[in-house]
Amino acid sequence: MDFGDILDKWDKYQKENHKQKQRPAGSGKKLNAPSFIEKEETKNEQLKQKVRKESQKTKTTEDLMKRWILRYGVVDKDALAKKEAEEQRSKDFEYLRYMPIEASLDLHGMTRDEAWITLDRFVSDCQKRKIQKILIIHGKGNHSSESPVLYSVVRNFIEKDYRLGASGHPDKNTGGRGATWVIVRPDTENQSL
Repeated sequence: MDFGDILDKWDKYQKENHKQKQRPAGSGKKLNAPSFIEKEETKNEQLKQKVRKESQKTKTTEDLMKRWILRYGVVDKDALAKKEAEEQRSKDFEYLRYMPIEASLDLHGMTRDEAWITLDRFVSDCQKRKIQKILIIHGKGNHSSESPVLYSVVRNFIEKDYRLGASGHPDKNTGGRGATWVIVRPDTENQSL
């Protein structure tokens, strides 16, 4: 047998097999090709499998996270920061409370208007002299027929004056409720001069 004989047998074999696999006339599709319904069912099945895999991954991830939280716990950073800020504020207030008083003003015997004008001048003078903490003695109002007049004037003045900051009452030895200490803010307008 030579190569020509082999080639002839091959061609004959191909023609016979080609006739067997021929499609029915007019179907327009390959012989073993799946139908549209089969394709859709396959797609749906693949999608379902994908969703199952994803949900298993999610469950696994959630389980890992839950186990980690149970083992190591959760730190509430916001609560810690808030607590730290409160502690810092209380330390700062304690520092301000025990700062030495650098100047004082006694308002005993003054009327409301006189006390207001005197307070304004006193605070301006203290700010120019760069005094940080002042003491205003207003009395407890024991000798007034109504509520303590000068105390309310001092309170209103402190609340309305932008030059004044934190305030409080000193201990009994320094005046107690009959006096108020106040922090004078630095003069930002005239600092560069």
